[in-house]
Amino acid sequence: MFKTPAQHVGTALIVTGLISLSACGGSGGAEAPSAEVTATVTRSGQASPESSPSASVETAPTYEALTKSKLEAALLTLRDMPVGYSQDADSESGDTDKTFCDYEPPFTEKVAVSRDFTKGGGLSSQFLSVGLRQFGDSDRAGSAFDALVKALDTCKGETFQGTKLVYAVMSAPKVGDDSIGIRITADGTTILQNFAVVGPTLVNVGGGGLMKADADEIAGLLEDQVSAYEDAAR
Repeated sequence: MFKTPAQHVGTALIVTGLISLSACGGSGGAEAPSAEVTATVTRSGQASPESSPSASVETAPTYEALTKSKLEAALLTLRDMPVGYSQDADSESGDTDKTFCDYEPPFTEKVAVSRDFTKGGGLSSQFLSVGLRQFGDSDRAGSAFDALVKALDTCKGETFQGTKLVYAVMSAPKVGDDSIGIRITADGTTILQNFAVVGPTLVNVGGGGLMKADADEIAGLLEDQVSAYEDAAR
């Protein structure tokens, strides 16, 4: 969950509070326990074209199902952030099951961890958030990602808690099995959010603020977070 300590900046609070909209768990099927999960070969969920017996078959990477403590250890830390950021205290308040245009995710993650950072204060505040949401297997993570992509085909904006939000898909680094970027704007506040699906896990990095949202900075952090997760789970 992406949070901001700048409680007096109402619009920023609403927009940054929605930074993990699409990653929230839905009321879909329950997850099954798994000691090890395997990434799907094709992101679309379609079967790969038939190959001749002599053709070489690329082996999909395998990922260990991490415990919550190991998943937290795979998150980027303050040392990985740009200069000037400090880490926010953990908080259980403010979480929401709100999704983009209230679409329903097909599955709920088994484990979710996140870490938030703030730079500056007041109207000049900037925010960054990193998160990992691990599903029971790569097929369920892929389905959750595909549901997000499908929702954003038609969901271009909505009003939430009295604030009009505008959504726009943006390009994202080509990492993991697939990725997507989302731009959220409201009353001059801009939040940029990048998602990647990597095996059984959705990786997200978001950030922005009233005065500035650096797409290159957030893209670079997504690449770093995907690499950190892959190193931990393989």
